[in-house]
Amino acid sequence: MKPLNLDNSPCTAISSNCVIWQGPNLDCIKLCTGDTLSDVVAKLASELCLIMDQLKVSNYDLSCFNLVNCKPDTFEALLQFLIEQICALNNIQNTQSSAPDTTKSSTLVSVAPCFIVNGVTVMPLSDYVIAIGNKICSLIDQISFINTQIDNILIRIEALENAPTPSFTIPSFTLNCQIGSITGNQYINIILQQFINNVWCDFYAITGTTSELSTAVQSICIADTDLQLTTGTPFSTNPNWIQSTNYDTVADAINNLWIALCDTYNYLDTYTPPTSVVTAGTWTSVTTSTVGTVTTYQVSESPKPGLSVYLSPAANLNKTAPGLNTGRLCDGSIQVMTSIEYNDFGSAYDTTTGIFTIPTDGVYDIGFFVSYSRDSGTGWYDAGTPGMFIAGITSPTSCNYYCINNFSPVVIEKHASINGSFTRNFTAGTQICLKVINLTNYNYTSESGDVVRFSVQRVK
Repeated sequence: MKPLNLDNSPCTAISSNCVIWQGPNLDCIKLCTGDTLSDVVAKLASELCLIMDQLKVSNYDLSCFNLVNCKPDTFEALLQFLIEQICALNNIQNTQSSAPDTTKSSTLVSVAPCFIVNGVTVMPLSDYVIAIGNKICSLIDQISFINTQIDNILIRIEALENAPTPSFTIPSFTLNCQIGSITGNQYINIILQQFINNVWCDFYAITGTTSELSTAVQSICIADTDLQLTTGTPFSTNPNWIQSTNYDTVADAINNLWIALCDTYNYLDTYTPPTSVVTAGTWTSVTTSTVGTVTTYQVSESPKPGLSVYLSPAANLNKTAPGLNTGRLCDGSIQVMTSIEYNDFGSAYDTTTGIFTIPTDGVYDIGFFVSYSRDSGTGWYDAGTPGMFIAGITSPTSCNYYCINNFSPVVIEKHASINGSFTRNFTAGTQICLKVINLTNYNYTSESGDVVRFSVQRVK
């Protein structure tokens, strides 16, 4: 519909969508403060049409009254007709002012949905008519109120239609720095668009979310009571340190980071690290490797010196003279080992005498093995009392026994197989040797396969 004042100069046409209702909320028609004028008028018109439809006499079925002529043609006439029928049913004269007798029987009729209470769908006709009358009166009151509100709305609409057309000016201001790609005086919408798209989005992507920043701030690992490197006093005594009771922001975190970093820097600036020296020792070697400021020391253990000598086949083992047959190991023959497997001791072993002189104080493993394998041809084992062989480690001069077949001499009948070993702490200059004694009455002639072995190994 064309507005009535569209061509009425000097009025300026304005859409009812641009005018808002500033009256009170009307819950009965669901009208709220702030609705547009279009919504207000539409709601009022809808309620009015509903009421007019409800008041239309043709919508009511009066066929039960068998009315041929003089049917009520207005709602007022219908209401009066129903009242008269109620009075007639209750034998009430029109001039009677007392309330109708509700104890008399009345025909039950089905009621419209809006009159159903607690699921009861029927009521006496007289009660139904009275309820309808009350409802109609309520509707009439509501229509009167609505008409008053419509009059008020029309007044407001007329005032709005006669008001000059409002003009809007987008605010602007001069930028003190460049925002995105703009500078100088700019409208606020342009500034906001540039700031969000070209400044804030990039800033947010770099700094992380608010939650991430908060987590980072609370990741501080230095407590107020921790000691500063430069002074040895707690960080809480530093006047620039933000203590945990006030510590909460990114600025606080940066402040404390700088204090801790400067404390470390100032400490290291005058710090002289201790000098570490790694020296080699006996049977150990040290190699170094430097990469940048890191020097790596590798300590390796050198093999400890050892000696292994043997005699094969063994020399003839003459019988011991009867006067020397006392069982003393030092009375036997020193076995001179002529074959040297290895010798790390140099001249400590005398290849002429078979005597080993301890070169330095330390712990040594000493071992020996004697094996005579001849079975026949000498007669020594055929004697009624063959006797025995004794082998062991002893001093060549003092007759000190160090090991005699693990201190268990073995009785030999045909074959002689003796071995022994021990570990002992020796002082430098001590002499030892391997001695073997033939306590039989027969000389022994060696053969291929016989062997006498003597070994020394430094332990520590």
